[in-house]
Amino acid sequence: MTLTVDAVIIGAGPAGLSAAVEIARTGLSAAVIDEYPYPGGRLLGQLFEDPYAPEQDKVWDGKKLARRLEEEARNLNVKIFCGVTAWSASGKWRIHLRGSSEKYIDAKAILLATGAVERAVPLPGWTLPGVVSIGAAQVFTNVHRVSIGQRVMVVGVDPLAISVALEMQRAGINVVGVALPPVHPINSGLGLPIDGMRRLASVSSLATSSFHRKMGPLAAGKLSKLAIHALRFNLLHLEGIPIYLRKAVIAIKGTDVVEAVILQRVSINGIPNGPSEHVAVDSVCLSGGLYPLVDFAQVVGCPLVRIPELGGVVPLHGPDLSTPVDSLFVAGNIVGIESGKVAMAQGRLAGVAISRFLGKRTSLTLEEAEQNVQKTRDHSSFKFLPNIDIGNAKMNELWESHSAISTFMSMS
Repeated sequence: MTLTVDAVIIGAGPAGLSAAVEIARTGLSAAVIDEYPYPGGRLLGQLFEDPYAPEQDKVWDGKKLARRLEEEARNLNVKIFCGVTAWSASGKWRIHLRGSSEKYIDAKAILLATGAVERAVPLPGWTLPGVVSIGAAQVFTNVHRVSIGQRVMVVGVDPLAISVALEMQRAGINVVGVALPPVHPINSGLGLPIDGMRRLASVSSLATSSFHRKMGPLAAGKLSKLAIHALRFNLLHLEGIPIYLRKAVIAIKGTDVVEAVILQRVSINGIPNGPSEHVAVDSVCLSGGLYPLVDFAQVVGCPLVRIPELGGVVPLHGPDLSTPVDSLFVAGNIVGIESGKVAMAQGRLAGVAISRFLGKRTSLTLEEAEQNVQKTRDHSSFKFLPNIDIGNAKMNELWESHSAISTFMSMS
């Protein structure tokens, strides 16, 4: 069977659902496809408090928000396919499905909101039972209310690792520490203390202590080198969790399951230069950061560009989230690793752009929707990537160059 809609959206996360709602409000028909059994994407594992948010919005409950977006989309007659794989595309556009009674979805426009995936952090012992990714730990803790262990070590000092460590601690799990991974070419600087300090500062707003919130930006700026030298004394704690910016987990130990980690002091360049210690744990969370999931963009022939400030390889796109491929749009973490709030704002922008592309009037202009994305970005409680604005500026330059070349070629 074939379902025909105006717009098809691949990815039922915050960007995809927000776009579907915006599109459906104009009277257009939309379908959303996701491999996961439930809509919501990474929202499903998010639960934290934002001290800077208005009182009514201080608690960010991603699971509740996902349910609200799903309900709003269904009330607008959006078709949501979960546990279904969009494995290929042909024409403009026929999406090939697996796992559904519908074999194809035909649409006039397509939005890729496929999100991001976790980067691996390989180190000795990482295949032992009891080692999980930080994203899995977040889902176990906040979605299933299951403790991944009694004594947990988090490896990786980055916004996702810190936020999940705090979530686990608040859920009653004993997080014995957050430490650096070993320096390794595949880790892209994740093992360097000074980079860890800057990433830690980006989530200082999540701290309950006003002192830590104020000191975070200072420690990442002019005082960074001084702070890194001082932290060899392990003075830094966040809500009782030791943050080791001068120690790295160099190995995970155990016979049949995780039993301990080996923690070793490192120099400011991340090189082991001091004694090691044996820390008893029964679970280890590995956090290597996220990178955009661009596989389907490749399938449909969208040009890709490498912009490290956005998280790696991303689809070439304009300010309105359109791409060089006619009627193809992108939104969410596929265009750069950012918060769920930013992804929702991007989803709304993509919904406006698609609706206008298909000839419908929208409550927001494109300019207003673009400004809303930037405003949301500017007021985000933390940033996964500190130089996201630089990355977006690079993308805009590439887009303008592409547009200029395309215009020249069409006139030739």
